[in-house]
Amino acid sequence: MNVLLMILGVGMFLFLALLLRRHRLDTKERKISSELVLKRSFQPPAGKKNEKTVFQIYVLLAAWMMRKNSLNSFEKQSFVVVYLNQQFKVDSLEIANELSLVNETSIHVRSVANWIVRQMTETQERADLIDFLVDLVFVDGDMIDREFTALIRLGELIGVRSIYIENKVIEFRKRIFGQANHSRLHEIANGGTRRKFALAILDLSSDATDEAIKKQYRTLVKKYHPDRNPDLSEEEQAENAQRFLEVQDAYEELISN
Repeated sequence: MNVLLMILGVGMFLFLALLLRRHRLDTKERKISSELVLKRSFQPPAGKKNEKTVFQIYVLLAAWMMRKNSLNSFEKQSFVVVYLNQQFKVDSLEIANELSLVNETSIHVRSVANWIVRQMTETQERADLIDFLVDLVFVDGDMIDREFTALIRLGELIGVRSIYIENKVIEFRKRIFGQANHSRLHEIANGGTRRKFALAILDLSSDATDEAIKKQYRTLVKKYHPDRNPDLSEEEQAENAQRFLEVQDAYEELISN
């Protein structure tokens, strides 16, 4: 009886040791994967274009776009998983994991755009990427100004004309709402108007220098960063988080031009 208990005890110890080892390996693999995602967020996939690197670009830009509007995030993630599974034949769990990892780090859209310009040289493949992002945005039924501004800015960086993006959005809205006034879209698509909006968000005058823009950006980021004021109420924290995103978008708009 004592021998049996000893055997069972040793077996249980080995089983727990294996579980612990598996947990440590999983944690290590996740850390490595996160580091790779962090690296490629600033330095997109190196080497020539292939299906894997294009897949990574789609994931990065999907995560970047979803940050512009957190509404219906689960439905948007589900759309991305289904779309990329069909497009690239990548396992759904792997896509979901990639999205989760990318959401843990920063995404430098200019670096991603530079990679696209160098590697995705066909006009149609760039247009397909924009089409995917427009589809993603409309998962929740409409598009907010921040999302449209982000699409226009990305289009400018990768060589997709703003009129193409504007027309795609108008087509979507016509199918959803019928005839509507789209003058605001045209206004936002105008670079001069977007610059005025961005300067207003940063509380700067129209003649602000690059140095003044950078200084004000650093000041506002510190002021509204989500970790800066943990004692605020949930409502105040939500307002700060919204302002933080607006400041980032405004700065991106200004430095992209």
